[in-house]
Amino acid sequence: MKTVKETVDVVVAGGGTAGHVAALQAARAGVTTSVIEAGSMLAGTMTAGGVNMPNHFFSTNGPVVLGIPWELYTKSKHIEGLPIPDYTKRRPVESPGYYSYINIPIYVALVEEEAAKAGLIIHYHEFISEIKAVGDFWEITSLGRGIQRITTAREIIDCTGDSDIVRLLGLGVLRDDVRQPGSYQYKIEGIEHEQIWEKEVQSIYEEALQNGELQKGDFAYPNILPFKYYLDHGGHNGTHIYSSDTSDVDGQTAANLEGRARMLRMFKFVKNSIPGGERAILKTMYPRAVARETYRAEGEYIITKDDFMHATDFDDKVCNAFNYIDMHSQKRGCDVYFHESKDLLPKVPFRALIPKGSERITVAGRIVSAHRIAVAGIRAQCICMAMGQATGAAAALAVQRKTSSRKISSADIVALTVEHGAVPV
Repeated sequence: MKTVKETVDVVVAGGGTAGHVAALQAARAGVTTSVIEAGSMLAGTMTAGGVNMPNHFFSTNGPVVLGIPWELYTKSKHIEGLPIPDYTKRRPVESPGYYSYINIPIYVALVEEEAAKAGLIIHYHEFISEIKAVGDFWEITSLGRGIQRITTAREIIDCTGDSDIVRLLGLGVLRDDVRQPGSYQYKIEGIEHEQIWEKEVQSIYEEALQNGELQKGDFAYPNILPFKYYLDHGGHNGTHIYSSDTSDVDGQTAANLEGRARMLRMFKFVKNSIPGGERAILKTMYPRAVARETYRAEGEYIITKDDFMHATDFDDKVCNAFNYIDMHSQKRGCDVYFHESKDLLPKVPFRALIPKGSERITVAGRIVSAHRIAVAGIRAQCICMAMGQATGAAAALAVQRKTSSRKISSADIVALTVEHGAVPV
């Protein structure tokens, strides 16, 4: 194994939903930045995880997340040859905001193109195995096939989704005994929907559960949606994974195995038991199962359910957190909770992105410091991307001012993100 040494200003650990935006923001702000990603592509859950639905850029009152996330979304739409949706003409009857969809291959390649323009260094297929403070710098060891990389950096942003860096440093984490199920993404095409009758397929589905042909979790939303919803979506984002602790390789392996077993079982059921499913094709399968929650950072502030539902106006707010609480469970399926007023717009305080008692490290994404019910709202993709842009800005400013990211004011963070197109908060 060869050893390679590298010096940068900022390391982003994990290039997922939050991480790819954090890395682009830091690099575009003019500091040398590398992203260390254990997988094979950037944007994480949105791409490798197959949940290609960044939501919500807009509420019914206007934009809530723009900036680098919106730029990447709109550029990908232009490449795809599709118009940008006019959100003023949408009808958010079922949801208070608007879902958007990306073409995954185009989005991944576009992000890599933008990374090259910004001078962002990408290291795929590496994971961080060790990190230690050396004076005012971090010494970060990452491992990949045939390589050990030792990186020196001033700032690190933990966007791993499982608080990998926070845990390596022995900082505090939040973890609940009962956690939300994860999901596994695939797509069944070729269903002849004109043959689907809602009550008939519902009855067939319920009989299959009773006789053991299907298992609980094969369809994620039995308590709020009819089985026809699963068929209408070709199974996409419709399966729960109960073995969803992706915080180590054994957990990720178990989640992948469970997800693919459920996928195959459901395909066989659709093909053999659903009228109109005879010509169905299992068209798409994504590389890895994704978790909704594992370890979260214990920050200088822990966002509560009340903070989210009552839209606490934090003095150190750095981005919006517009969504609804989307609480998945093995017991029930999924429950949703909406704000009382469409005028309530939750925020994310910078303190919730700073691990308690730490220096020169921030976090972004679903590992934000928050109680689990609040996380069920804040983990939406656009919010994760907005948190990533905020932490990327904080790290860049800290490097430029030769100080720690925790000492950068939220006003300065917001000002820099607004320069890069973000919504003022």
